[in-house]
Amino acid sequence: MNFSDFSFDPVTQDAVKALVRGGNLPHALIIESRDQKASSELARFLSMYAVCEAKERPCGVCTNCVKARKAEHPDISVVPPDKDSRTHKHSIYQMREITKDAYIIPNEARAKVYIFEDADHRLTTVVQNAFLKLLEEPPRNVCFILLCKNAQQLLITIRSRCTVLRLRGSDSPDEQALESAAAIARGMISPKEYELMLALRALEEKETAHAVLNALRLILRDAAALLSNGKAVADSKTASALSARFTKIKLLRLYELCGEAAIKIDQNVNISLLTTWLCGEFRRISWQR
Repeated sequence: MNFSDFSFDPVTQDAVKALVRGGNLPHALIIESRDQKASSELARFLSMYAVCEAKERPCGVCTNCVKARKAEHPDISVVPPDKDSRTHKHSIYQMREITKDAYIIPNEARAKVYIFEDADHRLTTVVQNAFLKLLEEPPRNVCFILLCKNAQQLLITIRSRCTVLRLRGSDSPDEQALESAAAIARGMISPKEYELMLALRALEEKETAHAVLNALRLILRDAAALLSNGKAVADSKTASALSARFTKIKLLRLYELCGEAAIKIDQNVNISLLTTWLCGEFRRISWQR
């Protein structure tokens, strides 16, 4: 894989290498990042990879790569919001047209790519449900890339059919947030429920709660990476303990709960009720057979 023309950090490079380990992109991919420029750059790289036919992709010099870099490739579509939409969202009509187009063979490359920017805001529930069948029965050699700031805003049925790639970007956790998140993770493993409840008190301050949840998601992601022979980045010791205790499915559900909690905090849910709910859900998932 050729990263020479891109300035991705080593963590992102490792994640992308794991993503295309079999040589092909997943049919559906969610790139989650608060840095829109970084997620767009990664989408461009993956698009070039999809259409390039060189041995080491993307070569950056073939006709397909050059067109992709200039946003002129006929097989790569950055889907704009419906021009008739006052809210700048995608429409059912658009999704129906994309569904038809996706089953038509590519014009010049061996693959087609559809990129949806701001997917967590532009894809309404109705449009996502219309998109679902296409994701369930995807055409060959077609890749859908959804860019978003918070993947939890997308329907779980959409997320379950996509590979989620989260970029750390500039919102990497500080040491205090990471320490609080590690305490919560240890509480998940502990047989004593009060240890988890005590650790969850770190969420009582709304100003820092998001940072703690973000750090916890990174630790859970690291644990899942270890189960796939990847590397832990945020907290290898805690991630190792989690990976020894939980399956990938459980780690994914715990990860999703953190996102749900973040949304509830933004909705001004009572924090005491939130931590009680989280404690119960974390314990239920942690200890169910």
